[in-house]
Amino acid sequence: MTPLKTISIAEASSRHWDVIVIGAGPAGAVAAYQLGRSGLQALLIERKIFPRYKVCGGCLNQRAVNTLTEVGLGGVLDDLKAVPLDQFQIRYQGRELQIPLPGGLAVSRSALDVELTRMALESGVSFLSETAALVCGDSHPGQTRMVELFQQGALCGTARASVILVADGLGHPSLQNCEEFESVVSQDSRIGVGVLLPGGQIQDYPAGTIHMAIHKHGYVGLARVEEGQLNIAAAMDRSFIKQQQSPTGAVVRILQESGFPIPPAIGEQNLKGTIPLTRKTVRPVAHRLILVGDAAGYLEPFTGEGMSNAISEGIAAASILPRGLHDWEQSLEQEWLQVHQTLTMQRLHWCRWLAQLLRSPTAIGVGLRLFRWFPGIARPIVASLNH
Repeated sequence: MTPLKTISIAEASSRHWDVIVIGAGPAGAVAAYQLGRSGLQALLIERKIFPRYKVCGGCLNQRAVNTLTEVGLGGVLDDLKAVPLDQFQIRYQGRELQIPLPGGLAVSRSALDVELTRMALESGVSFLSETAALVCGDSHPGQTRMVELFQQGALCGTARASVILVADGLGHPSLQNCEEFESVVSQDSRIGVGVLLPGGQIQDYPAGTIHMAIHKHGYVGLARVEEGQLNIAAAMDRSFIKQQQSPTGAVVRILQESGFPIPPAIGEQNLKGTIPLTRKTVRPVAHRLILVGDAAGYLEPFTGEGMSNAISEGIAAASILPRGLHDWEQSLEQEWLQVHQTLTMQRLHWCRWLAQLLRSPTAIGVGLRLFRWFPGIARPIVASLNH
């Protein structure tokens, strides 16, 4: 894999950028790609070194695939040999339900994020990797916002831009100095854990299906991605992880009780974790600054809604930001709030309903029976999540 071309902190600090994008996940990379295509001077900042593992289900639903194709990024999915998805399989205490789920693809975030960032660079965007960004407070609103740049914990420079797009994920660490963006975390928020297993020694879990193990204390999703690898991502109660003594123990327990086989390689891996998942930012916009994706609020995903939402918001933000480069008006903030409401909040309905259902053993049992007896019930839910 060819390394991504980066610039130095000195160069990043010496210029005034039209837009600084913080975070090179799907939201940030796709937004940067769109900004570069528009001819803007954009700087994309990522605190990790690529490729890097990311706790994620690794699933792009049909909406996400269509959106990437519409903006000219469909070839990335072909190049990565993303695995076509056509089915969603649920197991709970040995009972099984299969739901058609056409049009999606499975691909690891480690591969996807690299290629989306590469496309952003090809569009003319500059890239600063292994650099933590900290947005300076905006006590004196003007035409410039400042971002402090850190490497290995040391302040190494300051970048300036007309507008900032924050796409750095859960808890938006780049906004620690901006009190107005404090996250509101749900008291019953679960922890995300995951791992990417090599596929050579794992015979179970055929490609083309999202396999989901349901438990009253969480759920575990498994899907084959490129090169036969098995992507595992789970959301579980913190108390349950502690009770099972480790994230691996909790994942194994859920798989066992649901009736799924245990991948033999999982015991040899250290599962990565996240901060508490379920959270939101009350107002994901401010003077010359917009939040997108998980930075704006976590959308509890089941079949790829998280990445789909991130990509759609990144594209939408890239279309709004250029109009605020010179004159930033309150109307732009109101416009973004409306866009965020349309793209994200309205799609939370089924995700919230499913999340609550999965916390109740009685509701899980009733739901599985209803879906089995009346398959048509699932169609509007799948359509809402998938399109």
